[in-house]
Amino acid sequence: MSNVLTYSVSAAAPVDGDVVFRLFTLVINGEDQGTAELPATAAEGLSIFSVPQDAEVVLTLVDVDDAGNKSEPSVLTFIATDTVPPQQPGALGVTLLSEES
Repeated sequence: MSNVLTYSVSAAAPVDGDVVFRLFTLVINGEDQGTAELPATAAEGLSIFSVPQDAEVVLTLVDVDDAGNKSEPSVLTFIATDTVPPQQPGALGVTLLSEES
């Protein structure tokens, strides 16, 4: 059974001051999940999404200025890999069973 992994996306603030909005696109295993129009100030929490373990994920961010010009896209591609280890086991115990002389 595949685990489901949840991610949060962040990005640096726009470089240029005339950016009026950002376009964020998410593609999972080749299937376009749509494009969200975000405020120019969006940097933290651009998107929170869940994918099956081992899915291929492609994130794309484009800035759009007040004249409608689009930046070159910033693209991040990765395979959703489970890197979270299980919780530490409970404390170990030991009991003395006997003593011989």
